[in-house]
Amino acid sequence: MSNGRSTEDLRARLQSLRASRTSSLQPQEAARDWGDTFQPGELEELQSMLEQDAAGDFSSGTEEYDAIASSGLSTPDNVDVWRDTRPTSHSYVDEPHPNQPIERQLSYRQSGLNPAVEETYEAAFRLIQLAAEAERSGTPLQAIQLYTDAGDVLVKVGRREPDPLLKQGIREKANEIMKRAEELDEWYYSVQESARKAALPPQLQIQRTQVPRVQEAWQGRKPTLNQPPEFTHMRYTAVSTKDPVKFTDDGFQLRIEQAGKKIRVFITITMYNEEGSELQGTLTGIARNLEFMAEQWGDRAWESVAVAVVSDGRTKASASCLDFLTGLGAFDEEIMTVTSVGVDVQLHLFEATVQLVRDDNFESFYPPIQLIFALKESNAGKLNSHLWFFNAFSEQLLPTYTVLVDVGTIPGPTSIFKLIRSMDRNPQIGGVAGEIAVDHPNYFNPVIAAQHFEYKISNVMDKSLESVLGFISVLPGAFSAYRYEAIRAEKGVGPLPEYFKSLTTSTRDLGPFKGNMYLAEDRILCFELLARRGRSWTMHYVKDAIARTDVPETLVDLIKQRRRWLNGSFFAGLFAISNFSRVWRESGHSLSRKLVLTLQFVYLGVQNLLSWFLLSNLFLTFYYVLTLTLYSDYPVLLAIVLGIYLVIVGGIVVFALGNRPEKRTAAFYSFSYVFMGLVMLVVSVISIYALVADISVTDPRDDLASCSVSNFELVGGVATAIGLVFASAFIHGEFSVLLSTLQYYFMLPTFVNILGIYAYSNLHDLSWGTKGLETAGHAAAKVTQGNGNLKEIVAQQKRLEALKQRAAEEKEDVDNSFRAFRSSLLIFWLVTNAVWMYCMTYFVSSSCYLKLISYVVAVFNMARFLGSAVFLCFRIARRLGACGTVRSGASGRNYQASLPIEWQAHFKHSSNTTTETTTRNGHIGLNMSDLSSPVATNYKNMEEAIMHAVSSTNAFGSAMLNLMPPQWRDPMQWGFICAASFVRAISCFMRYAGAFCVTIGMALIFLVGGLFMHAIIPIMADTTLQLVCHLVVAMLLLFNIYFNYALCCATDPGVITAKWKAEADFWDAQVENDSDEEDEDNEENEENEDNEELERVEDETGLLPRIRPSAVTPDGKNGNGRVQLPRVQLVDPQSASLTWIITVLG
Repeated sequence: MSNGRSTEDLRARLQSLRASRTSSLQPQEAARDWGDTFQPGELEELQSMLEQDAAGDFSSGTEEYDAIASSGLSTPDNVDVWRDTRPTSHSYVDEPHPNQPIERQLSYRQSGLNPAVEETYEAAFRLIQLAAEAERSGTPLQAIQLYTDAGDVLVKVGRREPDPLLKQGIREKANEIMKRAEELDEWYYSVQESARKAALPPQLQIQRTQVPRVQEAWQGRKPTLNQPPEFTHMRYTAVSTKDPVKFTDDGFQLRIEQAGKKIRVFITITMYNEEGSELQGTLTGIARNLEFMAEQWGDRAWESVAVAVVSDGRTKASASCLDFLTGLGAFDEEIMTVTSVGVDVQLHLFEATVQLVRDDNFESFYPPIQLIFALKESNAGKLNSHLWFFNAFSEQLLPTYTVLVDVGTIPGPTSIFKLIRSMDRNPQIGGVAGEIAVDHPNYFNPVIAAQHFEYKISNVMDKSLESVLGFISVLPGAFSAYRYEAIRAEKGVGPLPEYFKSLTTSTRDLGPFKGNMYLAEDRILCFELLARRGRSWTMHYVKDAIARTDVPETLVDLIKQRRRWLNGSFFAGLFAISNFSRVWRESGHSLSRKLVLTLQFVYLGVQNLLSWFLLSNLFLTFYYVLTLTLYSDYPVLLAIVLGIYLVIVGGIVVFALGNRPEKRTAAFYSFSYVFMGLVMLVVSVISIYALVADISVTDPRDDLASCSVSNFELVGGVATAIGLVFASAFIHGEFSVLLSTLQYYFMLPTFVNILGIYAYSNLHDLSWGTKGLETAGHAAAKVTQGNGNLKEIVAQQKRLEALKQRAAEEKEDVDNSFRAFRSSLLIFWLVTNAVWMYCMTYFVSSSCYLKLISYVVAVFNMARFLGSAVFLCFRIARRLGACGTVRSGASGRNYQASLPIEWQAHFKHSSNTTTETTTRNGHIGLNMSDLSSPVATNYKNMEEAIMHAVSSTNAFGSAMLNLMPPQWRDPMQWGFICAASFVRAISCFMRYAGAFCVTIGMALIFLVGGLFMHAIIPIMADTTLQLVCHLVVAMLLLFNIYFNYALCCATDPGVITAKWKAEADFWDAQVENDSDEEDEDNEENEENEDNEELERVEDETGLLPRIRPSAVTPDGKNGNGRVQLPRVQLVDPQSASLTWIITVLG
């Protein structure tokens, strides 16, 4: 409806519209007396509202709204329309409702429309819904009447609406439905009745609106960048496209695309029903990365980054999450309800540019975030959320890089930047994976601690090896990045179509093998990326890109999670191995790369084979160790332990087949994992004791040929099985695995038995990543419409019942086939493991079996350790080469102006001490050596600290060492070095981690170090006293390295946990900052006084003042307190050594 149309013309058109409706409905019930319900002033009210809407008058009386009015925003008059894809044979005349003739429908619908219609929002929305249904069912005349009535009701209720934002949405909705009524009227009477069979009514316009969000997002304050409308307005679009691929073709366009911005990094956050604090933590982690990007690429770097939050299901979204987005200015439920009424909405699209604040006082902000919140109307699964992100949004924006993040995963301050930088440096890299770490691991919970150990070892050994070889088997969807060019489909072919194949293929066509394989669709995407035709993409692991996430805290939750992981990874691994020939035939990799990949896939094949027999090999290990020690003296105890173990394994099979993990079955699973964990610890203690005490055991099967094991093989087996694992962790700086080693070995039988058996017993369950897959292959039944007589209605009902019965039979047949596959594979797995156990126990002696297992483990661990070491060598070479980048001295200062004084001093110092260089991509970067925490330290790293301790010990230590026997001098010198920092390190670490964690760490250090020292030190020691001295000194050296590293971590504000902050001492001499209350003339003097006070306190105490953490800490909560952090430094070696010696002698 044009703005220039006069009030009389509008009245004439509407009266003519209603008059035509009245005459067309004869000889049905008498038409409404429009003069009774349509008052003379209503047309003027509607015209006035529409003119105000076109002029942008928001009736707020504020300057902000006046500025918005002149911003030139798009209105429903100038937006594009989407193309209707319905078949051209559809006719609104020839296809009435299947169960009612048109006359009966009109009579029924019209009977509810009386002059006393209720003037409420509910009544208006109901009328719009009825109009939309009438339009879809083939009654355009009734639709026109209902649309007109709904417009009248909206005009009336809009006059009484006090909220200016909601009033604006009502105006636009009234304008929209009145325009729709006019379009249908013009179409109906412009097309001849004979031609209506092949004609379509005018298409629905895209339902879109923009509302100001300044007051909600900024609590009445003006944003820092308030000139463009994107900072002051949120735009909502009701997306009716059913296929995300047709998002652009149907006329939908993102606001970023309309603005002509080139997006370089596109980040998606997938969520389901998580809490708002989890989304807040993830968005804050991204904002901190944007701040770092601003320091590297300039203050406008945020314009090349967009974030899409895709929520799986409107009714599933948590209230706290929607409340957080509402406060952020990226969601409005009222506007969504008003605008989307009458539309077959598939996706609610909210677009806004927001800025997260560092504190509640709005004194400091992160860089802006171009946020897209896509709220799916129905729950269709995480994979469907990725379908919208890639095929709808990314295909329109065409970003250079795409980043996948799960809600609740908190990226480090530079993690996303480092993922992108890795692909920038090497154009051959198609995908990268960061390190996913457990957020605040609770070492008192074995389930969490075991996962912490598993994650760390998987990163330092497996991902490092795969990164060196060029193929990472899985880039986790929780935190990874892809080059969009590498995965984008070309003419319907590419990695992404294979990634989404489970959404586009029915369950029957997929089959049980591929159905389980696509539970790990991210593994399929990685292989398709590697084997893409004519390309030579590789994948890499970025160690420094750390993201912290929550993990299952109970055994029941862990079982549910690992069922999906194990089944998907096993079948995806078989798929990749069986299709490896494509790498040679289709990919564009070089010959050397193909040879390396061949070696890697041989390794993966053997690994899959060993995982198949893991159940039997674990039992055989228990059986042989317990038999060798208990068979002769405690045969009854041996029989009882092994009998209970086998009964538990059988019970796990029964429970896995007939029950889901829940509270009712948690008791059995808890008893099982505790019993098997205790057996594992007993077996470990027996093995270590037999090794250290050099106890000779006799194989009970003396009729079998035994294998001799030399001392070198014994020591080598222990070193490769345990030592290389810890060595890999230590060279990567992951000393925290010591605190979770005991818990991991306690949970190891659970990982093998409970998780493995439950996974193979539920192969028929495809409920991860493919929600709704069971019905995906059944197309909607198309109802053939009849002439409305009784016989046709009865026949129609019979056809519907037949279609439902056929669909149910097909679903039952598919379920039965999946269950048969599950049962067959489960039996085959159990039988093959039983045959392996029988062959090993009856034909192979214990010594030969254990020797064989030791060699297999040694080969695999040596390969993993070698890959881990080579990965570190490449990483060091990159840092020493020209790949390092440095901080831009002028960039990012706009976001540092509101930081605490001590942080400003740190950034000022960093900008003065760094030098600028330019990478080959033209970006200004940062030298990693200057990424230290603002908490000052005396040493850049532990190596420098230890070398300082060695040099400072020379004078005092040489005098004391001269009093010692020559053979003791070397160990005593190391003892002084260890003791120099051990006293302070252990006290500080116990303060933060707790005595329990320290006790576990000390016990494990003695355990692991003792094994090495038992085999190595006797070569140097001539007496028992010297041996004890060497052992003590070695233990102290391990203590020193471990606890000082932990102390270094404790001084990093990025990893300060809530527990540490609660237990830390507050700095009593806090300097109150009252600069806001002083005049501007005194600001410079106050700053100088503050700096002098900081220097005085640092000189007196050796400590910096409390550090103000970021607005949101890694746990997603606001950090309002400051934390006193200790300085990482070695105390005076001489005094510490004397103290240690006196303590020992005393």
